Amino acid sequence: MKTKALSFRIEEDTYNYLADLADKSKQPMSEVVREILENNQMTEGTRKAYGECLSYLASVEADDFLVGLDALVEAIKEVKTNG
Repeated sequence: MKTKALSFRIEEDTYNYLADLADKSKQPMSEVVREILENNQMTEGTRKAYGECLSYLASVEADDFLVGLDALVEAIKEVKTNG
């Protein structure tokens, strides 16, 4: 993938918000911004499904995480196959 540099100014509150997200996710701030931009390009249905997947994974107990992840993968495969 060919990339280009982009520079822009943001307010201090926005910078602090992005820095906090980067710190919590242990990712560089540039990656956090990329993910936000990618999320904004999703269709409404994709965004809703993505949010539901994250909510589901957040609700799974640590002991059951892999089982929950397997179930989620199977559901995604079914949606991809059957629409």
